[in-house]
Amino acid sequence: MKFKVSGWFILTGLLVFSGAGSPDPSQAIEVSSEEEIVLAMHHGRPHGGRHERHQQHHGMGRAGKGICPQTRTTAQAPDKIAQLKNPFESNAENFTKGESLYQWTAEPNPCKICHGPAGNGLGMMAQGLPAMPRNFTCSEIMKEVSDGQMFWIIKNGSPVTGMPAYKFLSDDEIWKLIIYIRHFDK
Repeated sequence: MKFKVSGWFILTGLLVFSGAGSPDPSQAIEVSSEEEIVLAMHHGRPHGGRHERHQQHHGMGRAGKGICPQTRTTAQAPDKIAQLKNPFESNAENFTKGESLYQWTAEPNPCKICHGPAGNGLGMMAQGLPAMPRNFTCSEIMKEVSDGQMFWIIKNGSPVTGMPAYKFLSDDEIWKLIIYIRHFDK
């Protein structure tokens, strides 16, 4: 039996490349029929190894722990805003709206593009930014970031890090997005 996985084929228990410019055959990996195959990617091409072997891998952001703690130099929100608490209850409806924004509908881009679908700061665009995106899974850092600070950064962006301003989101949408983001460090 043979399965295609992004230009690779599993054939009789070996993972081999089938695309143009084939890599070194020694990079083929043995797999069992029950083993899930998730390849490490670099610039859209597999490079020797699987995600679980990488502690900080960018790829599509589903694997890897990201950088924790991160040193950041983001602008601080004015005190009046930094002290704000999220006015929305953390319930299923608000969580789902925040998840939808984070994963699919936020403009100019869904958050996962840079922060990764798992919130680890390893999204597919992370490597092209001036600073690695915030790793929302890092409790050590996230406990220090107030809801108001997060609101202000989402609304206004952080040009030093490459974070765009999300001016198209309403204040309510930003607060619901924060509810979703907060779940990553739990």
